[in-house]
Amino acid sequence: MNDTLANFIRANHIDSFQKLRFLLFLHQNPEVAGTCQQFARRLYLGDLCLLKEIIRDLQETNLLNCNENRCTLRDTPKIKSGLEGLAKAFEDPLSRQEIIDQVRHYNSIYYYQENDYGPR
Repeated sequence: MNDTLANFIRANHIDSFQKLRFLLFLHQNPEVAGTCQQFARRLYLGDLCLLKEIIRDLQETNLLNCNENRCTLRDTPKIKSGLEGLAKAFEDPLSRQEIIDQVRHYNSIYYYQENDYGPR
């Protein structure tokens, strides 16, 4: 995985496989807009609380637009470019594993920093 993709993952706080899968789904289906409940039924990402948290996190990083409980992927060149790179890399099994490892690594660093269990 190249540095650009790693930076995109870090900059946008993509810290779970579910969040990554949700973003890739929205990238591959740009016309889709929905409520949290609609996405939960369609994607099977876990319980509704998890999906609400994912949507809130993605709004905070400005990847999603949500109006009246309907959410869509923001349409900016930077987001499109980053997600295109992720989607293309995700097609290759070795690159996919590197992306998943990066997401896991990000999550473990964040956990230790937040809980003071490790060095900062």
